[in-house]
Amino acid sequence: MRKSREKKEFNIKEVLGEGVKIKESRKSILKKDREFFITLVTSLIDIDDRTDHLAKMGIDVMVYEDPYHNIIEGFIFKHYGNVEGEIIMWWLSEKRLPKKKDMVIQDHNGIDHSVNTPIQLYNMIKRVTKLVDNA
Repeated sequence: MRKSREKKEFNIKEVLGEGVKIKESRKSILKKDREFFITLVTSLIDIDDRTDHLAKMGIDVMVYEDPYHNIIEGFIFKHYGNVEGEIIMWWLSEKRLPKKKDMVIQDHNGIDHSVNTPIQLYNMIKRVTKLVDNA
């Protein structure tokens, strides 16, 4: 005869004891932040691509989408800050241009850094944030 598998419920306090605090690791927090940023930027690229495609077909959805873009832009500036927000919005607008040129940001030492992917953009935003925080 087969034994049925019952879900065992437990209380974390019973297992670990009273007064135990569970804290998310810094590595986990940074990973989630990076994944959120990349998902956000990739989604905005996809939305803009879809809008452009519909416009080429003669369907104008800009009037409908514009208020949502404004809200998202506001959240970007609120979450990342003014300098970082400007860089993100610049990158998104340049990404829409048809000429697909190499996108570069020059740092305070005059060194050019390629920012052609959302991951490269994320890494640049982190560098800029450190500079802004230290200024």
